[in-house]
Amino acid sequence: MKTVHIAIIALLGVGIAVVVSLYGGTSQYITFDVAKQYAKEYPNKEFHVVGSLNKEKPMVYNPMKDANRFEFYMNDTLGNLSKVIYYNSKPQDIEKTERIVCIGKHNGEYFEASQILSKCPSKYNEEIEGN
Repeated sequence: MKTVHIAIIALLGVGIAVVVSLYGGTSQYITFDVAKQYAKEYPNKEFHVVGSLNKEKPMVYNPMKDANRFEFYMNDTLGNLSKVIYYNSKPQDIEKTERIVCIGKHNGEYFEASQILSKCPSKYNEEIEGN
């Protein structure tokens, strides 16, 4: 074999390794029910759950007692309700959000979020009206 052929094969191998490593680190969007099922199979893997804040249930955040614990209830895209515990401070204006993405894993009776991403509709609506 020529050195050109060996170099091409080596580059293909490196390319395949990069694609496989990137795919292994990606997360999936799932529902709370699926997160419960996957918690047993993949205990260390985090997933994205998209949903909305359930405003009828209480939000618990007491910075005087524990500033790094925020509890709330969320409905996923299929309407499944779950308690979410976020071990960080309460995100600003979470009450006004339209959609929430919780990144984390299901931990028995609740979903343990390591990150919370939110979309505030008023911010985007003001930009549209101002143009």
